[in-house]
Amino acid sequence: MVSFSQLRNLKPSEFEEAAEGWHKVSGAASEAKDRVEKEIVAKLQRDLKGAVRNAAVERLRRLSRNFHYVQVESGLVRTALNGLASELRAAQRKLEGAVADAEAEKFTVKPDGSVHWVSQQELMPLNPEQSTTAASPRVVLNTDPQRVKAQGYADRIGSAITDANEADAHYSQTLDRLKANNNLNVTDSDWADAQKDMNALRKSAGKYMQRNDIPQGKTPAENAKWWKGLSADERADYTALFPASIGALDGIPSDVRNEANRAVFTETRAAYQTRLDAMPPEPLFKWKTVAGPYAPSMVPSDEWMAWNNKYHAEEVTAALKGMNAIQDRLDSPAEDGLPETYLLGFSPEGNGRAIIANGNPDTADHTAVYVPGTTSRLSRIKDDITRMTDLWKQSHALADGQEISTVTWLGYDAPQKVGRDSPQHHFADDGAPAFNNFIDGLKTSHESSSRDHLTAIGHSYGTTLIGSAARQGTLNADDVVFAGSPGVEVGKATDLDVPRGHVWNEDADGDPVPELGRLVGLGGNQWKYRGGVGIIPSDPLFGANQMSTDTEGHSKYWTPESTSLKNQAAVVVGQYDKVVTDG
Repeated sequence: MVSFSQLRNLKPSEFEEAAEGWHKVSGAASEAKDRVEKEIVAKLQRDLKGAVRNAAVERLRRLSRNFHYVQVESGLVRTALNGLASELRAAQRKLEGAVADAEAEKFTVKPDGSVHWVSQQELMPLNPEQSTTAASPRVVLNTDPQRVKAQGYADRIGSAITDANEADAHYSQTLDRLKANNNLNVTDSDWADAQKDMNALRKSAGKYMQRNDIPQGKTPAENAKWWKGLSADERADYTALFPASIGALDGIPSDVRNEANRAVFTETRAAYQTRLDAMPPEPLFKWKTVAGPYAPSMVPSDEWMAWNNKYHAEEVTAALKGMNAIQDRLDSPAEDGLPETYLLGFSPEGNGRAIIANGNPDTADHTAVYVPGTTSRLSRIKDDITRMTDLWKQSHALADGQEISTVTWLGYDAPQKVGRDSPQHHFADDGAPAFNNFIDGLKTSHESSSRDHLTAIGHSYGTTLIGSAARQGTLNADDVVFAGSPGVEVGKATDLDVPRGHVWNEDADGDPVPELGRLVGLGGNQWKYRGGVGIIPSDPLFGANQMSTDTEGHSKYWTPESTSLKNQAAVVVGQYDKVVTDG
């Protein structure tokens, strides 16, 4: 229990000094994690091969994960101490104000917090000395104005002490949670528990900072202004307490978003793995045969359906598949000469969200942002990640030492059913504002010391989303590349908010999607944005630069060393004279 004298003599700065110590621990753990991953592991991956190297890399990654855990948990301790200091300081100021006001009225505040005065009324008992506290019984018929004032000051003092005790109680419970098992291996359950620690701290720190303090629905420029206006401690505490919100904030530095999203990703992946590990075994027989109108068919068994519905097994397994693909990319920073990976967005909810950058777009001279198409979701993100690593390698080979960043942007709900969903415009129209915000955010956070040439690349329905983004608002891209486009909602390139002459298209032999898109109405015409004759980017009338392809089908535009990929890379690095066009 916090007493009057303890609160009056308290030094909240001592808690802040302790928080700064934990901040140093968190920072040191972060630096150690980066050193292990970016220097030691990267060098081993680059220079050595074989079973011994693989064993060493696995041990070092375990060490890196441990450092990451120390970084995250120490950040929570720092935030808790800063929150406790903030609330105790507020309670102390409240107390000091009440004492000062009482003493100004000639009342005496005693060491136990009671308010003392000498009554001036004539009809008082023989002892005119009076005292009261917040807990004193109320006098029903009170004719002494001094008692009324004294009681008011006593109540204010009591309220301040109550605030201090409430802060002490809930922060002490939260800090008690912030401890790890005494071993050398941070497990999935440890990370899942870290997520619970963060949620518990949010409840404790509600008076210190809240999620609603973070901008919502603002422009990237407004987000950046808010971020720059925070102190270093506030930035660290918001990131520790609300990493998902900070990680999703377009316009703030990519390295900040990366750190925040990695914490969310690691905790979420561990929580899903823990759920999967806790499930009872899958029923032996998944399928059963039922009679059909023409022939028997196979459907899930009742036992399997009950098991899956209870434990959401398919949902958990699918999400983990995508998370494991992301983890594989995070674990291979130096393989094939690839740059560091930046996780700029992540959520497992619904179809999932993931934004993965090869290289830092804030410092890159040339950035490409790729939007996948129909059936894209978190569980299927592996191929989309690979496409952008292959594009990075091809672009890097042309870049003459300039820095490249290629980004996989799964930031929208893509159509999931071919034929049912893919002809619909609303998937593109609903996702386009988020894409525009992301692109604007990259422009906002980009450092002025390098070029900021940016290319938007879409595949299949992803081109429709980019077309919608360029039709609905300002698409802050210097070039646009369409591959296998079913239509982009407009009938001519000049209707897109893209510099004239900087719309590029690839249509490979044997790709059925462009013509199907024309038929279902995803294209446009020369007189209105949609419908009509269904002009698509492959049509000469559309006015795009038609790039040559040497790949076949709908999904091979990113085949390594192909003309299809080399042409994209030439656009990405702004070497337009190296683009091979048709005709």
